Amino acid sequence: MRMLLDFTEFVTLLASMTTQLYHKTHPFVASIKERYSLCSDDAEKLTFHVVLDIKGSGMTYTVGDSVAIFAKNEPELIQRVLEVIKASGKEIVSDKHNEKTFTLWEFLELKADLADVSRKLLTFVANAQPNAEKAVLLQGLLVEGQREAFKAYQASREVWDFLEENAEVAITPQELVQLLQPLLPRFYSIASSQAVVGDEIHLTVAELIYETNGHVRKGVCTHYLCRMAPVGSVEIPIYIQPSNGFTLPADSDAYVIMVGPGTGVAPFRAFMQERFKRGDTGLNWLFFGERHRLRTFFYESDWKEWLKTGKFRIDAAFSRDQPHKVYVQHLMLEKGKEIEAALSTGAFLYVCGDAKEMAKDVDAAIHELAKTHGNRSEEEAKEFVKRLKKEKRYLRDVY
Repeated sequence: MRMLLDFTEFVTLLASMTTQLYHKTHPFVASIKERYSLCSDDAEKLTFHVVLDIKGSGMTYTVGDSVAIFAKNEPELIQRVLEVIKASGKEIVSDKHNEKTFTLWEFLELKADLADVSRKLLTFVANAQPNAEKAVLLQGLLVEGQREAFKAYQASREVWDFLEENAEVAITPQELVQLLQPLLPRFYSIASSQAVVGDEIHLTVAELIYETNGHVRKGVCTHYLCRMAPVGSVEIPIYIQPSNGFTLPADSDAYVIMVGPGTGVAPFRAFMQERFKRGDTGLNWLFFGERHRLRTFFYESDWKEWLKTGKFRIDAAFSRDQPHKVYVQHLMLEKGKEIEAALSTGAFLYVCGDAKEMAKDVDAAIHELAKTHGNRSEEEAKEFVKRLKKEKRYLRDVY
């Protein structure tokens, strides 16, 4: 029986053990080393490049991995909750999960999901609501068959304005703590190769700002990373979430096709850094999409540098730069003959980004080009795509 590990196996095992030192209940506390906008000042929405400093952690990651980040709730949101329940924030409360004690302010800042009205909280308020009309409305959302209505109601409110709308119901700090959902970590695709950047993790973060119920809302973690967390301050708990297969092929000569509109482009920047660092000879083809070429062409300078190598190609769809909207799937259909030929001769296809619309449209485009340019029937095209997935040559990281 072989007992000794060769060098490669030893390094892999060591990296695995090091990464596992940090996890959900024992994160590493990082800082923001650098942060800047990837957009022009007149862009409709901003996306930021955020560099996390992990020096001294011993933390390792592979291209395709994600990083889990524990955010903080913004003070304004906390203050609104405190005002509604008539609390100071200095009250001592106990965490129901581990019985640790915190001041109410600390708990609301670090532990509580203040963006989502939990079913527990809504049920408590519905049962305690003395206003008959309001009680009927809330209780109606909880009956069987009203899942969509409940979700729509929940999506339009944060904890503070839900409580404000139901101010007739008195709620103590400890009761509130018991009824709130936990503030869970958010996951971001890593936009860098550690072989290139060393003790850093690069992220591509779109700032989320929207309006519901007459109030402006901000994404909890995007606002924290893009605006709240000070550059240089060591206060961001993180851990690595392995990719589960969404990574580069081992074959250095492999042909890689990547589809990453918006922030979905993040892992593909990491892929390209890695491939060029290790001297891979395979071709690389990126489909990128955003709103405007002049305002939101993320990492344009990187792509231009890699274009010079002759091993990189990019096709970009800018949906608002012409009267009709153009998305990545439209470009894929235009280039369908080349894509089908590449996939039929061993290329790898990666898709990252929005699961609700983009990933479905891209999948439909892949089936269509497999049928049209591969002379396949509908059923044969489906089998072709299934085979790509089975061979792990069609991989998706969608959310």
